[in-house]
Amino acid sequence: MGYPIALNRIAVAALGPLVVAAGLGVTGPARAAAAGTTDPVTSYTKTADVRITMRDGVSLDSDEYVPDHGCPCPVLLVQTPYRKNGGVAEFNPYFPAHGYAEIVVDVRGTGSSEGYWTSFGTPEQLDGVELVNRAAHRPFSNGRIGLAGVSYSAINQFLTVERLSEVQPSHNPVQAIFPIVPMGDPYRDVVFAGGNTDTGFIPLWLGLVNSLNSLPADDAASHPAIALNAESQHLVDIAQFAAPAVADTTLGGYESALPSQLQTYPDQAYDNPYYRNVAPLTRIQDVHVPTFIVGGEYDLFQRSEPLLYRGLDLPPTQKKLLFGPWYHGNPSSHLTADDGSSPVHDEKGNLLPSTNNLSLAWFDHWLKGVNNGIDRFPTTETYQIGPNQWRPDTAFPYPGTTYQPWYLGASPSGSGAPSLYDGSLGLNAGPAGTAAMPWQPLTGACSRSSAQWTAGIVAIPPCTDNDSSAEITGVTFTSPVFTQPYTVSGPIVADLWLSSSRPDTTITATVGDVQADGSTVFRVTAGSLVGSLRSFVGTRCGGKVMDCSVYAGKVPVVPWHPYTHQSQQGLTTAPTEALVEVFPTSFVVQPGHRLRLSLTTADLPHQGPNLSTLANSSGGVTTLYFGATHPSRVYLGALPAPATAGGAGKSSPANTGATSAAAASAPVPSSRAGTAPAHLATGTASPAEARPSLRNTAAHDKVLTAAYGLVAAAGLGVVLRYAPRRRRYRPSRR
Repeated sequence: MGYPIALNRIAVAALGPLVVAAGLGVTGPARAAAAGTTDPVTSYTKTADVRITMRDGVSLDSDEYVPDHGCPCPVLLVQTPYRKNGGVAEFNPYFPAHGYAEIVVDVRGTGSSEGYWTSFGTPEQLDGVELVNRAAHRPFSNGRIGLAGVSYSAINQFLTVERLSEVQPSHNPVQAIFPIVPMGDPYRDVVFAGGNTDTGFIPLWLGLVNSLNSLPADDAASHPAIALNAESQHLVDIAQFAAPAVADTTLGGYESALPSQLQTYPDQAYDNPYYRNVAPLTRIQDVHVPTFIVGGEYDLFQRSEPLLYRGLDLPPTQKKLLFGPWYHGNPSSHLTADDGSSPVHDEKGNLLPSTNNLSLAWFDHWLKGVNNGIDRFPTTETYQIGPNQWRPDTAFPYPGTTYQPWYLGASPSGSGAPSLYDGSLGLNAGPAGTAAMPWQPLTGACSRSSAQWTAGIVAIPPCTDNDSSAEITGVTFTSPVFTQPYTVSGPIVADLWLSSSRPDTTITATVGDVQADGSTVFRVTAGSLVGSLRSFVGTRCGGKVMDCSVYAGKVPVVPWHPYTHQSQQGLTTAPTEALVEVFPTSFVVQPGHRLRLSLTTADLPHQGPNLSTLANSSGGVTTLYFGATHPSRVYLGALPAPATAGGAGKSSPANTGATSAAAASAPVPSSRAGTAPAHLATGTASPAEARPSLRNTAAHDKVLTAAYGLVAAAGLGVVLRYAPRRRRYRPSRR
């Protein structure tokens, strides 16, 4: 149903085991034709260690896999930092076995390639342009190029296409891309999400890349001089930048107190031009080729995958979003198997093929002209948490979604939450009150967050199935029991009023589904914010989300925080409004369940503060305010549905009228207009609060006595590979 049967039958041909060995002339076996394609399944030949000289003389290493029949043919290019032959190799035998030549390249500074790794930096982006042009002119190529790959190799698909649009706008050999779990904005997605340092994934990732870089080059025996140069550069790449980069990132706001000559990377813990340059969202308007995005609701890049889709200025036939329930390390579960077994369908009966078969169909259509119906595949397919089913639609959030405010209230919810404070969550402002959250930096270890932000590595039941232990040191607000399904899709924003006894704090907002047993809490999604970085830009976004906020009516559901040193302002003991961006999702609260908002002051091991945030938060107490005067609330994008969950003031989705009226009539968060960063604080921070100093001896002593190895490790990981290399960034100073 919904699209042609040719695509429905695409996942029925099994490839069987492929014999792929290194060296010229070793082939994979021929098989029967794949359903939904015009090409036969063919054998192919691998040529290892094909050296490619870049414009600056740097030698990149590549492997080529060429079908034994049917070429000249389209070429798929994969660019990876994980070693082309081993490690986390990106070679996919599915493509050459189905009539595509495949070229896998170690990006500069990694694997067997020479040069210094800039982690998506300008040299690497320009390499992508050269590699595409070279692939288009290989003897086995027909000039039609596709870009493929997962994670890193998905991100540089966007960056390569964007650079091609800039360098040679009238001639782009790339006809289609299929990015699987791509990043859109490194700062906000993962490296410093919410303003804190990622201490979960980034250290693991950098450890992986640097470990793989320490191995000898694949062609060390045949090209010893090149191999020696490559390995020497890899070592220099680490040693030359590690010490100053670690110091700059780890110091956070303290860095500005150092003499300028000691600031190798000024304001490295804040958003800066380097992060913008390597963010696909920065130039998303320059992507003009058919793009199929595979994202995940528990992915590292959960935030940006829908934003990348939103930013594509392409017709629905040329852009797709598959948003599934997976971690970064397994973006293919809950789909039909490659061989067509264990079929999975969405709620309208459409077959959901494997990512291998979806990508093959995508490239078959756009590179080979096969009329297989993939262009009429549902524009968006999102997995609904709760009913655990796929939902096809024409947009995300779902058409008809309207944002409803759920208010935090002082009435006990009676849900049995194990938290420090058990309040209510309802559709009208409830009784006024306050709740205190003491600084607790170790919260979050036993939760689905740990699994998500280690790419699924630390997925340990029962922590992945029940978030209740992560609520013990926080405060919770829970709705009454729902009597009918309540459907939510899209980004979420928690609009909170708070103060602190210290100049800073961290707020982690988690949306949970309290199961019918009352004790199991399924973590749906979350977001966080460093309190001193709460300023936000009120400019409305168009399609592209960069330096602007996404609005639903008058509500900024994706608030843009600048995360700059200049925008930072300390907290005071007076109530201050802060918008916490909670990452997008799709879920349904089932009858018999409750909705819960949990607030804590940490999310470890996912995040840890830099030293200035640590010193200005430690020992503090954060006070949350709610009620008519300070209406703390969380905005959820809900579909019109007769759900009946009474809230404070006897209100429910069923009896408050249309959801659009509920959202439109809700009090609007303050400081929403204007094109410059809007400070939400009701009071102005003093310079000492906004610019914490190393001379603050009390804070400094706390830093020195804190055993905070995770922050240092994350600083090492982040800046070793995310720091700009040769161009120094010097932000303006006040």
